[in-house]
Order: sequence, then structure tokens, then C-alpha cells
Amino acid sequence: MVFMFSCLLFVLVSVFLLRKRGVKHPLSKGIALAIALSALATVCLAQNYTQSLIPAAEDGIGISNRVAYWLIGEDFWSVDRFRASFMNAVYVTLFLIAAYPTVLSVEAARARRRQTP
Repeated sequence: MVFMFSCLLFVLVSVFLLRKRGVKHPLSKGIALAIALSALATVCLAQNYTQSLIPAAEDGIGISNRVAYWLIGEDFWSVDRFRASFMNAVYVTLFLIAAYPTVLSVEAARARRRQTP
């Protein structure tokens, strides 16, 4: 959870600063940043999930990287929970990737309307 809230705050502050500086299409740039952070989380959760499928890798079940720990936390570890966390991260990443062209199109259309007298 710490990672999610930190990333959300980072993206929101970045969009605000980009908008304040007059950068073209700040929201779509924020979505692109969110895609990168979400992809990082997805890779870390995938690695954690696949590591949990190898029983000889550890004594019992464990978290294999810090990002997965920040997302999953300390309680109720199970292979099913690791898989669910990974699948949710995949869905969020795919949603952000699908939303990017829409957000970029809306921003471009708004910019054209502002320029047209």
C-alpha cells in the first residue's frame, strides 16, 4: 500500500508541476509516468508470485522483493493472495495503457479548441 500511495502522490504532484510550467499535455505525461510505475509494480509482483510457486526456494512462503512487500504488506501471505495481487496489477497496467490514447486525444482536442479563434 505504501508504494501505491507514494506513486499516486508522485504522479499527481508531477502533473501539477507540469501544468504549472506550461508543458504540453501534462495529464497524458502523468498517465505515462503511472504506466511506468505500474509496470514496475507488475514485474515485481510477478517475480514474487513465481518465486512463491517454487517450494524449495525458501522455508515456507515469503516476499521476494521490497516493492512486493510494500504492495502486499505483512499479513495473510498465500500463493493465492500473491497471484491476486499480481493479476490486479496487470489489470491496472492494462487499463492505464488503454486510457493513455484517450487522455492524449482529449488533451490535443482541447489544445486545438483553445488555438482556434
